[in-house]
Amino acid sequence: MSLLIKNARLVHVDHTDAQTSDVYVVEGRIAGINEVPVGCVPSQTLDAGGRKMSFALADLAVRLSEKGGNQRDVMADVLSAAVAGGVAHVACLPDGSPILDEPLLIDILRNKSEALGLAHVHVLGALTQDLKGTQLAELVTLAEHGCIAFTQADEPIQDTQILQRALSYAASFKLPVWLRATDFYLGGGFAASGAYASRLGLSGVPVAAETIALLTLFELLHSMGAQAPKVHIARISSARAVELIRQAKAQGLSITCDVNMHHLHLVDTDMGYFNNQYVFNPPLRSSSDRSALRAAVLDGTIDAVVSDHVAVDFDAKQLPVGQTQAGAVGTQWLISLLVQLALEERVDIANALAAAVSRVYPILGLPAPEWTVGAVADLVVFDDDAYQPLTEALVRGHHYNTPYLGFELPVEVWATLVAGRVVHAQA
Repeated sequence: MSLLIKNARLVHVDHTDAQTSDVYVVEGRIAGINEVPVGCVPSQTLDAGGRKMSFALADLAVRLSEKGGNQRDVMADVLSAAVAGGVAHVACLPDGSPILDEPLLIDILRNKSEALGLAHVHVLGALTQDLKGTQLAELVTLAEHGCIAFTQADEPIQDTQILQRALSYAASFKLPVWLRATDFYLGGGFAASGAYASRLGLSGVPVAAETIALLTLFELLHSMGAQAPKVHIARISSARAVELIRQAKAQGLSITCDVNMHHLHLVDTDMGYFNNQYVFNPPLRSSSDRSALRAAVLDGTIDAVVSDHVAVDFDAKQLPVGQTQAGAVGTQWLISLLVQLALEERVDIANALAAAVSRVYPILGLPAPEWTVGAVADLVVFDDDAYQPLTEALVRGHHYNTPYLGFELPVEVWATLVAGRVVHAQA
């Protein structure tokens, strides 16, 4: 099968082409750029009409089952939303139903996702059995069945000795570990500690909940020296965390990190008077934290921006703020919020998209994508000049828990290709 995408402006690592290019795809890979491959007669042609084309996005924090309620399987909805938003790679967190801590469950999930033929699914296995933080899961066996890394999702490990053993065991088999930085005792709450949470009478989560966990983790990694495993730190939320991660990277620790896309655009006071759509884990913080997070994304200190996609049962989301299930859907508009970031910070969109493409593929164990012959054709063609209101009719799936419903967002995804196949296209 061969395909020609013509008149597309290519988005590179640090810039976007001013001129258009023609890209030839053969058997799922790029076979030529502005040069017809020998013997290639395209069976399909897409005219991008001057729209931009990037390698497709990778989202490192997605759940494929519902939170709250009956915890229904929503894989088809989520993967459909992903490709509608130009996301071709999805990292599935293990804290769904059932928890991904057994080889058979990994096999079932992978087979089902492959049968759907939408986005690539990269499975994250549970680091401890049932995510309880007391006994390690069968990490090597899970890796043999396709898990790319191991994590506790949002569940902190209370016992530091268990964390140390987990890191040592993972290092022995060169298995990456992904961890949320949150202290078990300080992490419970529905808003960031401060005047706003106090005024609303909400239990607060201090920045120290994040920094204490980071300092503990870094000390453990330093003590392991060259034997330390690769660690990805998930969903930081504070300026102080940015400082600590920047220092740790300068000291040579093998770490990467990400931030929830909502923390780049929203702050604690956006919750207004108990709007449960603004409840996240970790909670939204101050405008100074948001500014530090934005700067860290653009300078590369924060490697990735994620949607932290959580499909929440309607009844579970409608509970009062102190009881509601945290989280929002959003993999479908990850690209929109990245482009919005670029527009507001007045940088080329390539600088923002790097946090979901070139810097993120290697975290999944994939080569950083480049516009060269032989690269896998996971691609997205989009119009960043188009704005559209986020309505329930636009949302893929049956979950509408998002603070952006009714907002007008940039970017219309015109086509998404996964391994050279068109899996989404505008009618």
